[in-house]
Amino acid sequence: MTVVVEAPSLPELEQRLALVVCGENTRPGKTRACDSCRKKGGTLLRITSTGAADALAAAICGTGDRRVKTCDPCRQKAMRMIRIYNGETE
Repeated sequence: MTVVVEAPSLPELEQRLALVVCGENTRPGKTRACDSCRKKGGTLLRITSTGAADALAAAICGTGDRRVKTCDPCRQKAMRMIRIYNGETE
């Protein structure tokens, strides 16, 4: 038997990625991203779709410059977002 899992819609995926950036793992029970993170959702989704972890981490960290070293938590969030985008189980 084959189990088919429906992919999330783009708005749902965008919200999910914004929640990761907003700190869902650091704040137990958090279910929604803040307004600031939600506004970045579209941009984060576009970067995530490329799989460019360094660029995504820079966008999360707020440096805007891929030459600047990003912090470990932002790099971890970037990798997690790419896994979510690719449909990998957590």
